[in-house]
Amino acid sequence: MKTITNCCYELRKFLLWLSDFSESKRHISVENHHNLPEEILNYYINDVLVEERQTSEKMVDLAVSSLSHYYNYLTYHGFTSFKKIEVKGDNRGKARDNTRKRNVVLYLSAKLRAELYANSDNLREECLLRAGGECGLRSKENVGFLLNDFKVGTTVYQGMESLFKMLDQENLSDKQDFKYWLQGKYSKSRKNGLGGKSRWIYIPRDTLERFKLYFETERPDCEHKSLFATTSSNSKFGPIREYQATRDFKAIRTIVIGKQKLGLFPSYMDLLEKAHTYHVLRHSFGTDKFYEVAEENGLQIENVTHMDKPYLVVAELLGHETDGIAAPQTTRKYIRSVKEKIRQEKNNKID
Repeated sequence: MKTITNCCYELRKFLLWLSDFSESKRHISVENHHNLPEEILNYYINDVLVEERQTSEKMVDLAVSSLSHYYNYLTYHGFTSFKKIEVKGDNRGKARDNTRKRNVVLYLSAKLRAELYANSDNLREECLLRAGGECGLRSKENVGFLLNDFKVGTTVYQGMESLFKMLDQENLSDKQDFKYWLQGKYSKSRKNGLGGKSRWIYIPRDTLERFKLYFETERPDCEHKSLFATTSSNSKFGPIREYQATRDFKAIRTIVIGKQKLGLFPSYMDLLEKAHTYHVLRHSFGTDKFYEVAEENGLQIENVTHMDKPYLVVAELLGHETDGIAAPQTTRKYIRSVKEKIRQEKNNKID
């Protein structure tokens, strides 16, 4: 049963990618995915998963196995011809490197995050990175910022335009955080495929002001309900893709690493690494909150468990589950990251 579930999940990921990929391709579509050329399937495995998404070797092998099972089934029933799907050439080594990259320190200091924001090419890029580093969002969750008020069940929630108006209210001038209800359908899917966990996110005033500036000065004039919209040379606008923040982070990372090599940042500042990804922004946000709650409650970091307030608060903010074997594993990750945060802050006191 687990094998079938994994295959279905990997096939879903592939079809979502194909839906985006096919928009600019005349003879490729989700509807004819059963007759895709073998080259397209291997492009997805080698170029998209290994190169672009830096997927671990284990997950790449799972994708190869799942797609092979599916297309072998189609071949057996006469819907397509045999497809040889594989990790090619030196991409096996690259996938192993991707696995090792996941052991990189999962914390970027506030100063280093600020440098990433400052080196963004435009406001949308900056806002997407801030959403990860200051609000704890996954890349795909940025699609969930809706402009208009919306209704879930019998409850009406404020959209971004309503929050923008609150920034200008004199009686709220001291308000530093603004609540936004992120619907689970925009989040990481659970095992049952019904979407992720809906949760409140808290947008700092300065971040919300940057969102507002993007909306007023840079966002294309289009009817789509999402705050963050695509740019287009043919005037066909729409909401950003789920991977947009990941792609933007990669571009900005290259710029910042280049400046680091030229010695343009203080020598004591920790270095951004090629292995750092957009997800590390989210984890850095969680680390800061984990530390803050532990301090407020007088808890020693080493003694915090998955049943203590620091973990429960962070789990709520990030949409994590709080039970099962993953809960204590996640707690241990934050304990390691907090130690790294403390080390970096000691170094930064030189400033």
